[in-house]
Amino acid sequence: MFSITGEENLPVLIGLAVGGALALLVLLVLGSTQLGARHPRITCGAVLRLAVDTLARRAGALSLLWLGLAFAYTSMTVFYALTGSATRFLETGMAAALIFIGHRIMLERPARAVGIDMPDTGFWRILLRSLALGLSLIVTVGAIFVLAALGIALANLAGLTGAAPRLIAGLASGVAAIWLSTLYARLSFVYPSSVLGGRDWFGTALRRAAPVSLGLSVSLWLVAIVSITLIIPLVIGADALMLRLAAELPTTPADLPDDIGTSLFWLGIALEEVPLNLLLVAYSLVSIACVSAAYRLTVLAPGSEADDS
Repeated sequence: MFSITGEENLPVLIGLAVGGALALLVLLVLGSTQLGARHPRITCGAVLRLAVDTLARRAGALSLLWLGLAFAYTSMTVFYALTGSATRFLETGMAAALIFIGHRIMLERPARAVGIDMPDTGFWRILLRSLALGLSLIVTVGAIFVLAALGIALANLAGLTGAAPRLIAGLASGVAAIWLSTLYARLSFVYPSSVLGGRDWFGTALRRAAPVSLGLSVSLWLVAIVSITLIIPLVIGADALMLRLAAELPTTPADLPDDIGTSLFWLGIALEEVPLNLLLVAYSLVSIACVSAAYRLTVLAPGSEADDS
């Protein structure tokens, strides 16, 4: 039976890592330059510069949103510990709210500069499109692994055994994953469009985002890489600090870290959950800023590039 985590599939994981890394390197080069472009493309430098400028100009409102959503996500953890009830639907709604409010804050002034009156609606359109995108992502990832397993099985039937078929399947899957990331980066244009009153779906988003496809994808990857380099040390350091402090707390052998009635639980909330939620919401806001900037450069340009302070 095919299992991506099985020891026999270590070549698949190696191929996945190598293929993904090489494809990402190529994507970084193409998204940062005009290399191989038939038409002028918008690079990640332009997207990131405008995203940083937007974050700086709207820092006050975005800081309130950042702190409010981080507190809300932390509250969901406490709520789950108290009731044992799943909070997945609430978390999905909060994610849609973050996208909706974030894009509203970032696009309000640029839209006004080009004569667009931003409506008060759009949240439900974003929620619906988020669910559709999430479902399509699950199906796509599943299809990649099914095709990889099928390819390995066919290779075995043809007498090609050993690590080579699995390594090739991993390489192909890694390259496909990076290529698909550019597709989903383009699909993210449905969010700013929905905030501005548009009712278009994925076809229009793909067409509008074509000039900035590589630049936006690279920007989102860079933001994700920086976030991961911050989150991993945070989690490791918080765990180590929590274990050291927990040894000095008055506890009994029956105390569990996930028991809300113990000091261990609240120590975990303070040292792990709150900082992690702050970082995750910050990552989301910076990603939203990249999508917003790409939308301004392609759909609202040139008027939105004027000073909107």
